Amino acid sequence: MKKVFLDALGCPKALVDAERMAYFLGTQSYTMVTTPEEADIIIVNTCGFIEEAKKESIETLLGYAELKKNNPDLEIVATGCLTERYKEKLLSLIPEIDHATGVKDPSLVLKTLSQSSYTDQTNYSDIRWKTERVLQFSGMAYAYLKISEGCNRQCGFCVIPSIRGSQRSRPIEDIVEEAYFLRDQGIEELILIAEDTSSYGLDLYKERSLTKLLPELTKIGFPWIRIMYLYPEPEVLRIVQMMKDLPGIVPYIDIPLQHASPHILESMKRGGSDGEFLTYIENIRNILPDISIRSTFILGYPGERDEDVEILARFLQKAELDRVGFFAYSDEEESYAHSLKPKIPKKKIKERIAYVANIQKSISEKRLSRFIGKTLTCINDGESRLVKGKPYRFLRTPYDAPEIDGGVYVPDNENLDTQVFHTVKIESVTSSYDLKGRIV
Repeated sequence: MKKVFLDALGCPKALVDAERMAYFLGTQSYTMVTTPEEADIIIVNTCGFIEEAKKESIETLLGYAELKKNNPDLEIVATGCLTERYKEKLLSLIPEIDHATGVKDPSLVLKTLSQSSYTDQTNYSDIRWKTERVLQFSGMAYAYLKISEGCNRQCGFCVIPSIRGSQRSRPIEDIVEEAYFLRDQGIEELILIAEDTSSYGLDLYKERSLTKLLPELTKIGFPWIRIMYLYPEPEVLRIVQMMKDLPGIVPYIDIPLQHASPHILESMKRGGSDGEFLTYIENIRNILPDISIRSTFILGYPGERDEDVEILARFLQKAELDRVGFFAYSDEEESYAHSLKPKIPKKKIKERIAYVANIQKSISEKRLSRFIGKTLTCINDGESRLVKGKPYRFLRTPYDAPEIDGGVYVPDNENLDTQVFHTVKIESVTSSYDLKGRIV
């Protein structure tokens, strides 16, 4: 029985793919190991969405290629988004790679390993997956559930449709079946993901159907259900109303706005404006005043002017978003924006990110301060940290997604692991991301 080490890089959607690979490998004559040194086969599920992700994937593969010097029988397999985009280039760059397969069907890793030369001719629109995964990369109490694959948007900066194909929504009954599986595995927080969750069902049911899926999921009994990757459109207001009306859906939404300048948003092929977005956010908070709103923005898109950055800065000051991520534009050759000019120098992009991030810092701290003196139910992900030499446990509030948001520091003790949820009295804001509190 060959031993496999699986290294999963990239976004939560890629982590779900890796867990499905682990399942398929487990059905055959493979056993999973926890270190690359003890493996007969190393599989790297790569990310190739932006430049930094490509660099990380290549560096990871090169690191494993070094192991072949002392273990020439070691097999290296590259899967995922990077191989979907650059399979031949990758094999030429790193000849130590023995096999490579794309991203659209994790089960193909078995054919890749069993055949010296395999050509993928799968019709991905016919693929229907259910609960085929091993929770190898999920959290102690949370797991991601992918409700659709691919994307029909044509955002100017994005190459996801060319990598993962057009949107393919999963039937509601299949999603519910996987959700029951996750609940039986002890998962307490279900996190719904897709390239575009708000468009779920458009291809399959000919209408946006997340509002039909959510009531079915709330019947299963998850204490927390979180929704990520929403697109800014009216459908989200119906989803926010469901957060208010249905049990278990946490008051949190992730809506990547990408910019606030109408000039840049039009070039991005997204539409919208700072004024429209402010009204949109106001409408969301009118429905659910205590909601936490997360968004992301791209700085340095081709043609971005100083006045565009100022529009974004003023928008941030007025919108008072809770959690914000800023990213440098990555010039991807298959994207529409690749042909646009002028390009913004990397130094200027860094300066612009620092400028708007500094503005957002005080806003996030202000938003967090509303929790001081309040009691919040927090989830224990099992993460301990040292702060000035003292042990603390890092918990998450309903207003924080794992990995990308902040949380609450509480004094650590061994009794914390006797339960997943804890009641925490918030005492202070420690940064623009985190709080400090005590168990009550």
